[in-house]
Parts: sequence; structure tokens; C-alpha cells
Amino acid sequence: MQKAPWTVGLALFLALGSLLTLFIWIPNDIETGVIETFRRRVTIGDAMAPTMMAIGILTVSILMGVLAIVRPEPYSKGVKEGLDKHSLSFLLRLTIAIGLGLALMIHTGPLVVDLVNLLGGDLGSYRLQKATFPYKYIGYITGGFVMVFGVIRVVENRFTASAAWVSIFAVIVMTILYDVPFDNLLLPPNGN
Repeated sequence: MQKAPWTVGLALFLALGSLLTLFIWIPNDIETGVIETFRRRVTIGDAMAPTMMAIGILTVSILMGVLAIVRPEPYSKGVKEGLDKHSLSFLLRLTIAIGLGLALMIHTGPLVVDLVNLLGGDLGSYRLQKATFPYKYIGYITGGFVMVFGVIRVVENRFTASAAWVSIFAVIVMTILYDVPFDNLLLPPNGN
């Protein structure tokens, strides 16, 4: 039985990162807890989302590590270890897709507000609009779509309409999950 050392290493790295996040970063950086009670009113605390994400990452990384150790790799014969030019090309294209999505996420909202102001609108700065509809969604939706669609394109090595629809659906679901239940949460990159 051949083990997957890269997969085990990645699982250990992610498990360690999630444990550090759970027990050091979140308690030292977030003032409220997972669930807050104030005058008999129970609300979701600021630590809920990062705590759930860290627990999810920890669970998946443990499962990934255990499966990599227990289950043999089906196509491990003849596979070279290490990075070759195809792996480096894949990582570069993946980095470009994610970087472009993040750049659009950061700059699209302010550029739209500047364009509306240039065309005669009186919105003021983006900082004043970052928590108002529709400006709080512009960067997140644009950058999120490009990021998800770009990653799918890199993995599939082609553009498809189904990938575009999946990307739209994923961004809408993430927007609903993170914006609707939380009163004080700003979608990325608006929180600071």
C-alpha cells in the first residue's frame, strides 16, 4: 500500500492552521463569542462564522489525512513525485484566476461609485456606500464570480455555460449565507 505524502502533509498543515485559528486567533481577535445573550435576547456572535469555518476545515483535513493513510492511491504507479512544468503551469493559472477575482473584489465597488459620481450622481466616497444596497454587493459578486468561474476554467481547461451558471449560483448562495443572517457583517472586502 502506497501512501500519499503530499496529501498527508497538506492535511497536517490545514489541521494545524485550523487548530491555531480555533484556539489562538479567534479568542484573541474577536471580542464576542459564538452566541451572545444580552438582556435575554440571544444573537449570533461575531465568532460564529470563523469558528464554523475552522471546525469545518479541521474536520475535512482530518478525514483527508486518514483517507490518505488508510486508502491506497489507485493510480500511483508511474506517477512522478514533485512539481513538473505542467504542475507549475496549473498553479500559475490558478493563482492568476484567484488574484484577478480578488483584485476585482477590491476595486470594482469603488470604481462603480466613482463612475456614478462622474456621471452626476452625488454618492460621496465608497466608504460611505460600502454598507448600502447595491454597492456592498458589487465587488463581492463580481470578484466572486470571476474567482469561481476562473478556478473552474483552470480545472476543466475550457469555458462552459454550465460553469458560468454554477459560478453565479455559488456567489448568490454565499451572499445569502453571509449577508442575510448577520446584521453587522459586511461582505468582503468591505469589512475593515
